[in-house]
Amino acid sequence: MNYAATLKQVTFAVRIRLHIMTGLTVVFLSIYGKVVCPFIDTLTFGRILYVLGIVYVFQIVIRELFYLLFPTPLLAVSTSRHGFHVSVVTWLLAGVAASLLHSYLYTDFHWASHLKLLSGYWGLGAGILSQLEYVVLEKHFRGLQLGPQQTVNEKITSRLMESFAVFTVVPALMMILVSFRFVFEGFTNRAAAVEVLFLGGCFVVAGLFVSWQYGQALREDCDHLTEAVNEVSEGRFEINVDTSRSDDLGRVANGINIMANGLLLREKIRDAFGRFVNPEVADSFIKSFSESGSTIKMGGKRQEVAILMADIRDFTKLSESMEPEEITMLINGYFSEMVAGVQMHGGMVDKFIGDAIMVVFGLSDKHPNYAKDAVLAAIEMRKRLESFNKAQSSSGKPSIENGIGIHVGEVVAGYIGSKERLEFTVIGHAVNLAARIESQTKAPNPPLLFSDKVAELIAKDIDVKKVTEASLKGVSETVSLFTVA
Repeated sequence: MNYAATLKQVTFAVRIRLHIMTGLTVVFLSIYGKVVCPFIDTLTFGRILYVLGIVYVFQIVIRELFYLLFPTPLLAVSTSRHGFHVSVVTWLLAGVAASLLHSYLYTDFHWASHLKLLSGYWGLGAGILSQLEYVVLEKHFRGLQLGPQQTVNEKITSRLMESFAVFTVVPALMMILVSFRFVFEGFTNRAAAVEVLFLGGCFVVAGLFVSWQYGQALREDCDHLTEAVNEVSEGRFEINVDTSRSDDLGRVANGINIMANGLLLREKIRDAFGRFVNPEVADSFIKSFSESGSTIKMGGKRQEVAILMADIRDFTKLSESMEPEEITMLINGYFSEMVAGVQMHGGMVDKFIGDAIMVVFGLSDKHPNYAKDAVLAAIEMRKRLESFNKAQSSSGKPSIENGIGIHVGEVVAGYIGSKERLEFTVIGHAVNLAARIESQTKAPNPPLLFSDKVAELIAKDIDVKKVTEASLKGVSETVSLFTVA
């Protein structure tokens, strides 16, 4: 497993803090032994502190060795969790070492005093203080802003239940041990100790059961939040997390709902925006707008593209004989077919100019054969127009004829206009030339014409034939015009 954080990254200051907490425990146990234990209290405070100090040094050495030899988790847990496991192990080993050293030095002491020392290290240290050390390590690694590269599935509910169990069971066990110690030392009878054992056991079991029930409810709420976050991360924003809780989780759930609604609105705006401009341009604009802080860089970049111009023949005459609603339905049906043909071959509808369409091919790196794509799109548009006219004729509605002109050349593609009103488009002589070529698509010429540069680029893939030499407005030399064979 590869982890971004290791125990070797625990700074000297943090390690000193952990060692100080361990040292305070030594002081506490020394005071407790001197004041309470009827055997240990026969020793001087300095003597008690000296013996436990030896164990303290041993525990520091053990911790540092673990940090050096096992810097990364052996299990699929976070590095801070691994550090917690190391803390528990060092406390357990320190307890065994303290008990063995104590029994070796003081053979005449009652065995209960050695057990009491062991329970102090295990209960106070491994049980409670290790949880505090866990928090210290978590804060440290969060401060480093490093996350594990290995996916770790640690649940906050399990962590809370673990802590609750420790803080419930350890004090109860200590009270039970104290009560039985009183029996051994003659301060009370066995019945009193059994009563403490019974009550302690009942309260521990009841507390654990209630906490388990609460943990189950908390886990369900956390799982719902996690599922909602996963839904959002996968692009599904139509979620509604329960916000009935009045605590922090309820506020988090409400925040997720607000975030999801905002993202859903953004997607709707993106979708609507993509109907006015090409979806790729819409995505690029939204990304640029969000990154630049509500300002868009006007202008553009030079790029060679294919320009397709398509115009309806005699549209003015046709519109004079139809009602506005009828002509609107007709033009919308026509545009729907033409746009579908364009999108099949990666074209971007730049704009609708009355009854004309201006299409650009080659703006995206996904479509390097833009000249071929433009011609194939034109062929598809002509096929769709034929089917459209058949449907129109069968329902007694007028047919449409169009002309398509294509040219390849260098343009400037980008945003033009003002800060208040922008438009993404392409500008250059190639655009004008494509429009001039389209104007030549009248009888006796075919309805599809393209320049010699287009013909040169597609000749290996599509059969072409020369139609004519034409003098185009604004062009000093005659232009050879081609169509598909």
